[in-house]
Amino acid sequence: MLAIICGAQFLVVIDAVVLMVAGPALAQAFGASERDLQWVFNAYALAFGGLLLLAGRAGDRLGHRRVFAAGAVVFALSSLIGAFSPSMAMLIVARALQGVGAAMLAANALALLTLYFPAGPSRLRALGLFASSATAGVASGTLLGGVLTHYLGWSSVLLINVPLGLVMAWATIRAPGRSEADAASGRGMDWAGAVTATLGFGALTLGIAELAAPTPLTVALLAVAAGLLVAFVVIELRSKAPLLDLRVLAVRPIAVGNALIFVHSAGPLIMLFFGSLYFQQTRGLGALETGLLFLPMALASILGARLAPVVMGRLAPRFTTSLGFVLMALSALALSQLPAAPEPFAVASAVALAIGGFGSSLAFVCLTEAATSSAKAGEAGMISGLVNTALQMGGASVLAVILAVSATAGGDPLGAHAGAFVAAAAILFAAAVAGLVLLPGKASR
Repeated sequence: MLAIICGAQFLVVIDAVVLMVAGPALAQAFGASERDLQWVFNAYALAFGGLLLLAGRAGDRLGHRRVFAAGAVVFALSSLIGAFSPSMAMLIVARALQGVGAAMLAANALALLTLYFPAGPSRLRALGLFASSATAGVASGTLLGGVLTHYLGWSSVLLINVPLGLVMAWATIRAPGRSEADAASGRGMDWAGAVTATLGFGALTLGIAELAAPTPLTVALLAVAAGLLVAFVVIELRSKAPLLDLRVLAVRPIAVGNALIFVHSAGPLIMLFFGSLYFQQTRGLGALETGLLFLPMALASILGARLAPVVMGRLAPRFTTSLGFVLMALSALALSQLPAAPEPFAVASAVALAIGGFGSSLAFVCLTEAATSSAKAGEAGMISGLVNTALQMGGASVLAVILAVSATAGGDPLGAHAGAFVAAAAILFAAAVAGLVLLPGKASR
């Protein structure tokens, strides 16, 4: 079951980035504009970010295995549709369906992990593998996308999901383990909360994605998102079976854990996004070479995830989390100096990325444990959906902020690169301090 859970996390994460490398091939195949290509990514992010809470709560109501397996089927079939799309419009629709399947997978993967592995060393080891599969997915996405697009064409990037998704659905149903028939709740779904949360987080995801080049539509989207999310909070306070029981936010490990997960992306996401731009635009490397340069980050993240339970056995959660954020901040500072670094720049890059990858996994395992260990019976999907929403919204928000900072450098690519990493380091150092002050010595409820 753990192999299935980690495989799903790897698949969901890698599919969010693997098409980035195929962008030029897509544009050539469909005669697409840059705006069209942006919607290929926005459609996925919109459905994924908007449906995480609903997908997690649906697992609580119907059984996490069932929703997870259904999500794998949706993901596989939508990938098949996308690979054979005759037009850009059809591809965008397929990507939105992929986002639906991804939300069903992601929200219930973490819920299944918390259900199958009780709090303690076994869960920490499982969370370590879960975290490393996510980081490895992001780090290897550009490499895999480059290889597949170069040798087999852009459609192969989607076709590879079809057998993987179908096998994952079959294995989920067949995997040994206790039945969820007794754990699943027959209580009704909070549809008013589901609609406002889905539309609110969807509008927020799209609005944040547009912040790099804001227009009046961007402001309208953010205003609509604010209004819908306020309505969502009011509905949840009055609902007898809420989509998100807001009382869980009064539990310090859950509240602080999710808040720090929100800013955690200032580490790995910024390293991958701006590092990729630096390697390809400034240093003139290809997609394949760029992907290889990110392998030390992926390997270090796996090591960090494996060692996290050992570190957490010796240090309190607040110290472990802060250590992870400090390592990511130091990595960002080192990467900000790459334009002035002596040759070979690849060595300096690899060391800095490895330090950041190690710190990222260390912090993420600790924060996920803090955010999930206090979940009561029937709350696993809700807490999982909340964690994934914080991760998704945080990634989009942090990237938008860093892009705005880098834009102040004007047309200077080296200045934009340095400014982005310095801003990321500042956010990460602040998060290290917040973790040290706000996280309790031991998560409890």
